[in-house]
Amino acid sequence: MRLDQISDRVYANCDGETGGNVGIVIMEDSVAAVDAQYPVSGADFRKSIPTVTDKPVTHLLLTHIHGDHIFGNQAFEDCEIVSHRRLREKMEGNLMTEWAPGNLERMLEDIRENRPERAPLFEGLRIVLPSSTYDERYALDGIEVIHLPGHTDGSAVVYIPGDRTLFAGDLLFAKTFPWAGDPTADPDEWIDSFKAILRMDVDAIVPGHGPVCDKGEIEIQLEWFKAVRGEMRGLISGGATQEEAVSHDGYPGFYESIGDRRERSLRHWHSVWKRKMI
Repeated sequence: MRLDQISDRVYANCDGETGGNVGIVIMEDSVAAVDAQYPVSGADFRKSIPTVTDKPVTHLLLTHIHGDHIFGNQAFEDCEIVSHRRLREKMEGNLMTEWAPGNLERMLEDIRENRPERAPLFEGLRIVLPSSTYDERYALDGIEVIHLPGHTDGSAVVYIPGDRTLFAGDLLFAKTFPWAGDPTADPDEWIDSFKAILRMDVDAIVPGHGPVCDKGEIEIQLEWFKAVRGEMRGLISGGATQEEAVSHDGYPGFYESIGDRRERSLRHWHSVWKRKMI
């Protein structure tokens, strides 16, 4: 895996070939990694870090719970793994349900059958929980990890103010349609989180997926989110069904959707806004 320099202390990989974007922040005496992809690609990521610094990796900072960002935790098991409290709680819950013995094996078998191109990345998967949690902020040697929900209820960004650089996690899918169908995704909180990012002193943003960008990408997505909210809430007020709201052609143009991402995201947003409007 190649790590490209983003700022004085920040390097990242944004090629998207093996999972969500990952990166590192070089601190005074050590290194903090951001997200971990899958078991195999996470190990590759860990091995790539000495190509840009000889400082030891001491921390892994997680932006949210999805597997393409946390299944590689085991490559950083010797580090302090930091997440929002809700992320750890959800992982603990998953160990009793979808990741329980038997269920995890069935999940991997389903991936081998239906996503064979991804299956090699999951080899040797072990679930490794965060070792430290926080509620709103976590500070570390010029790094701020800030809880900004929307994509999930435990989503966070990693802000390096001295470098005017931000890891946005999956709050931002740069140049592509966002995945907004997580059960805890909240489009209103997502809009508020976009606004919070715009208030930060940031030049470079490493998104969860897509190329490095700046605040202009946040502004584009914020305006689209707000327009969809106004349009869909109007449809709900008028009695539109979920199917009618999802197939509605009055939303503004936006990035192309990958697979059924657009449909599933709009379907979830309809459920959220209808519940709030009751």
